[in-house]
Amino acid sequence: MRDIKNIVEKLIKRYKTNNVYELISILNIKVFELPFEQEIGMYRFLKNNRVIIISQNLNEITKKFILSHELGHAILHRKENCFYLKHNTLSKVSSFEIEANKFAAELLIPDEELNSCIENNFTIEQAAQYFKVPIDLIKLKRGI
Repeated sequence: MRDIKNIVEKLIKRYKTNNVYELISILNIKVFELPFEQEIGMYRFLKNNRVIIISQNLNEITKKFILSHELGHAILHRKENCFYLKHNTLSKVSSFEIEANKFAAELLIPDEELNSCIENNFTIEQAAQYFKVPIDLIKLKRGI
């Protein structure tokens, strides 16, 4: 498995941000929101263009996670087409999906801030609220 932590750290250092919206813009990745029924997000590589398509019905926390996950595909699996279905979870066994989830966790949850939360006895739920991410992403980052 790739050193995703290192890949994300280099990306953040190069572009001086971990904001998924800024990174998508800087990297010239097109984003479209559509009224999906099953899929909540997908990454496509079309005619040398990287495209993320997400459901228009996502709340802000889910939207940020899905965009980060799909950005992971755009960085890690540039020429692959990847779909994130509504019934999928963070425990999906596909190596591409696991890598994209790890990418999202590394991008959205800085180590120093997570360590501070742990030192201050935050519960997993409190840490998820602090970072505005799904609880499962905190668990993934902490190796739980």
